[in-house]
Amino acid sequence: MPVKKKGKWRSIRGKEGTGRSTLDREKEAMRSRLGAIDLGLNNALIMIGRVESDLNYVEGQIATLPARLSKLRSQGFECLSYLEKNQDLLVEKWGELGPPIKQDFLGNIQPLRGEVNRLRSEVNRLRAKSAVGNLGQVSSSSSALSLMASTLRSRTASETSKIDSSLKEFKSNVSSIDEELKIAESSMEWFSQASFPLKGGESPILALKAKIMKGDKKDGTLYFTNHRFIFEGMKEIVLKRTLFFATKKKKIKTVLIDQPIGIIKEISEGRVGLIAWAGIYVRFKPDSGVEETPFDVKGEEIPTINRFFNYIISGEANIDIATFKGKTPIASRTQIKILRCPTCSAPYTSEVYRGQTSVQCKYCGGVISVAG
Repeated sequence: MPVKKKGKWRSIRGKEGTGRSTLDREKEAMRSRLGAIDLGLNNALIMIGRVESDLNYVEGQIATLPARLSKLRSQGFECLSYLEKNQDLLVEKWGELGPPIKQDFLGNIQPLRGEVNRLRSEVNRLRAKSAVGNLGQVSSSSSALSLMASTLRSRTASETSKIDSSLKEFKSNVSSIDEELKIAESSMEWFSQASFPLKGGESPILALKAKIMKGDKKDGTLYFTNHRFIFEGMKEIVLKRTLFFATKKKKIKTVLIDQPIGIIKEISEGRVGLIAWAGIYVRFKPDSGVEETPFDVKGEEIPTINRFFNYIISGEANIDIATFKGKTPIASRTQIKILRCPTCSAPYTSEVYRGQTSVQCKYCGGVISVAG
């Protein structure tokens, strides 16, 4: 075959190839344009869905908060007396403002979802057309569609922004109460599983998982009441041995630390391991003779631990508990109080820690009751 003819063929094939490449590029450009329109419409649906989700969240939480709080009170959670007041105010305000917010959503935002879906169907129709090469007609239609989609997205943003603004305060208040209830619910679950009983006048306040980072480093649970600081760890005991080997074991809960809450000087955040593990250091008052103890806890729980510790040690917890029980709160006693032994009449002049209900006479060993 002549070279010239071959060259001619090569030239023709090149033109055909160039023609296909141009069409492909035009199709790709149209796919990209339609994709951008669809993305904008999808963002409008996301805005609508977010507002709907927030509305359902607020309404659902407000409906369930009273029952959750009532259940906690029946279980013996007597602190944070402000929860009832905050909850009642929230329910009252939602009763007033909730219906118009919902009506605004149903009347102004819900219909936009149908418009968005209709335009997305048009995008899919134009995609199908462009795939078979009707690019001229598709190009004209896509221009009009782009304008409609842009206008619809702006309307959606404007309408959802109005409800977002109305829901913002409700969401914040609901989330705050919900978080407090979750902490309380989790704490009461741990207290219900504790191996030790509460003492007279003692109320559960906070409990969470922890690991003591000294000695055998046992996993367990930290408990805070209005009187005590307790760490309950898991201890493994051998039930059966075969020769020198333990063939049957059992883990039991055992109280490793049981101290009056007032013996703690401070709780501070810090590293408790070699690889920057989050944890706390519980430091006790110098005259207590109790060594500083580190605990591995979740980093996000550290602020909660400090907040509740300060709540207890300030005396606010006891005031809340007394108020809940309908009693007159007892004024905080001074840290140093002179007591006398009922047996030998010797004075007790050491510090009486918050949470102590009795102390031991240093002279005769008698028990001295600490009056409230």
